Amino acid sequence: MAAFNYTALDATNTFVNGRIEAGNSKTAVKQLEREGFVIVNIKEEKRPRFGGRFNIVLNGISAQEKIFFTRNLYTMLEAGISLDHAIKTTAEQTTNEKFGGILMKVHGELQKGQPLHVALLPHKDVFHGYYINMIKIGEMSGRLDDVLSYLLEKLEKDQELLMKARGAMIYPVIILIALIVMVTGMLIYVIPRITSILNQYDVTLPLATRVLLWLSNFMVHNGVYLFIVLIIAGFAFYKTTRKGNARWRWHSFVLVLPGISMIVKEYNLARFARSTSALLRSGLGLDQALGLTAGVSSNSHYERSLTGAIKFVQRGIPFSEVLKGNPALYPPLVTRMIEVGEKSGKLDHMLSRLAEYYEKSVSNKLSNLSSVIEPVLLLCIGLSVGYVAIAVLTPIWSFSQTI
Repeated sequence: MAAFNYTALDATNTFVNGRIEAGNSKTAVKQLEREGFVIVNIKEEKRPRFGGRFNIVLNGISAQEKIFFTRNLYTMLEAGISLDHAIKTTAEQTTNEKFGGILMKVHGELQKGQPLHVALLPHKDVFHGYYINMIKIGEMSGRLDDVLSYLLEKLEKDQELLMKARGAMIYPVIILIALIVMVTGMLIYVIPRITSILNQYDVTLPLATRVLLWLSNFMVHNGVYLFIVLIIAGFAFYKTTRKGNARWRWHSFVLVLPGISMIVKEYNLARFARSTSALLRSGLGLDQALGLTAGVSSNSHYERSLTGAIKFVQRGIPFSEVLKGNPALYPPLVTRMIEVGEKSGKLDHMLSRLAEYYEKSVSNKLSNLSSVIEPVLLLCIGLSVGYVAIAVLTPIWSFSQTI
């Protein structure tokens, strides 16, 4: 039995969507016509085979797909379309089968009478706590479309910043990969052939040549094991630096790393300002906004500082005064603008201005960093090729002198 999705007019001339199982499309149409439906269109529901199911398990949900979902939901709600219909329509439009399945489950919960934020709770691995809480605020205040607008703005700005960071590093990463492949290829395939020639002469080889031959011999006999060890070490590093003390120490190191620390700080300041501004505009109190913002901080130092600030804000201490106690994370520009926002009653506006400033600053720094890294990597390629040439040609030239 195959499944078919259809749109039709029912006996009351109402436009409806539905799903039916039948042996083929003709049988499905006849069955629906017997029930009094006038078919507008009908199409078979795609059911993934083994490979498709395997891809569903492996494929994640990208930030771009969540932005697409949020934008569609906001647009349809603003146009007056019901929430459950907007969710179902978005599920049908998405090209990611895993995400489409999740949205259909959310749609099913909505039809049972559950609020949207409750329907999203089982899918926290896709919709993080900040997202779900924003939706909850919108539903409780009756301003879901406005909250979706703020949420969409934040998601788009975060994604734009992330894409700029990735874009700035694409060329340096390509050069680095080319360097590794080139050096590995020479050590495994080229140098062993030269070694057989050099070993014919019973003379002491230069140090540079001996080092090169040792590296070549090591890579030929142990290269596979080295590759496996590096993969395991990289995976272990990734896992350990995502939680506990290891995460704190890694983030501490990143915050003092020359050339990188300022980018990390400004990136976190931009996210903090954008997230808190969106929450304040949606009607949340500052202490509650800080609690949610801390949960989406990408650096544990910022997360801890924001969590610690909540108790002081609840006691009536100005937020700007609390941040002044941590100048390493919050520079004077941040505390002054927040102070102005608190005194003028426009803290959300000032935080939005701060977010824009740091987003532009991070973008410029990433561009500059990329322009610095590229020539350094090219120089490394040149030095590597030069070293190999010297290590190989020096003994050959010495041999030619003895002939």
